[in-house]
Formats: sequence, structure tokens, C-alpha cells
Amino acid sequence: MLYRFAQTILRLILNILYDIEIIGDENLPKSGAAIVCANHISALDPVLLGGFLKRPICFMAKHELFDIKLLGLLITKLGAFPVNRDAVEITTLKKALEVLKNGLVMGIFSQGGRIDTVNEDEGKAGVAMFAVKSGAPVVPVGIKGSFRPFSRLIINIGKPISFEEYAGKKLRTPELSKLTKEIMTEIKKLAE
Repeated sequence: MLYRFAQTILRLILNILYDIEIIGDENLPKSGAAIVCANHISALDPVLLGGFLKRPICFMAKHELFDIKLLGLLITKLGAFPVNRDAVEITTLKKALEVLKNGLVMGIFSQGGRIDTVNEDEGKAGVAMFAVKSGAPVVPVGIKGSFRPFSRLIINIGKPISFEEYAGKKLRTPELSKLTKEIMTEIKKLAE
């Protein structure tokens, strides 16, 4: 209920500030677990995706945001959970897999922070690991635009990428890196 209310408000504000185009809306599965993985060019990216993608998204967000009391409370209520970008924490891994096990959509920016361009070699392997462990498809998303007021922003949603063939297998770092590069290559195409 709170998510849908916030989404309505965000859409209203964002539609006033920007000319927003959504391409490939049909590519986000209507039900079941999915991992939305996007490039990260602005602090507004999660707001943009949360406002315009049809399903609620539980974002993996940098833990520093949760230290800001009111903001931390709000984003927690909206389904976000903290991640330490400098160290892997078991609680974060468990929470991410729990979100996916419950058939929800998890949002992640696999470059780990805001970067102007997408480099296929800069993705973090966590997204591939979550996809393999949970069986959830990865939905690559490319965000394009300058985020200057009244400019055009494009959310380009790609076809889901399935890693079912790896289900139940324990993958090593080189294999996860290969899968991550595959995801990042798709994001780069969508963001160009």
C-alpha cells in the first residue's frame, strides 16, 4: 500500500520534471522472482525504476543510506535492504535470497555505485551469484539521459536472462565473472 502510494507520487513528480519513455515494459515478468539489474548514472535511478516499473522492487542499497534515520526508515518500509559495498556480509546475502525465494523483484546496480558509462568488466559478480542460487532471471535495464530538468529519460528494459543451466552448480569466480560480463554487455547495449 505504501509502495503504491509512493509510486503514484513519484510518477507525478518525475513526469513533471522529465520526459520519460519506457521501452520493453513487457520484458519484466508479471509474477515470480526476478532481478532487475541496471546501470547507475544518477542518485535518482532507484526512484526512477521504482516509480515506473510495474512491480514493486526491493532495492539493495548502500548501507550509508540507512544511517540517515528518516530516509533509512522510509526505504526500509519500501522494501530496500542494506549492502556493504566494501565487504560481503552474510546477512545481505540471506536477505537477497529471501526476497527472491518469496517471488519478489530485487533491484541491484551491479557496478556498485554511480558511473557515467557501462563497462562490461566492471560488474560485481553478486548479481550472477544471486541468479544462479535463486533460479531467478536477470532483467537487464539501461537508463539513458542527463537527469537535467525537463530532459528526456529513457528506461530500456531488456529480455530476461536465465541461468537455469547453472542451477545447483557451485560456480567459481571466473565462471561468475563470465556470467556477470554477459549481463553487463546487455545493460551496455540497452544504455547506448
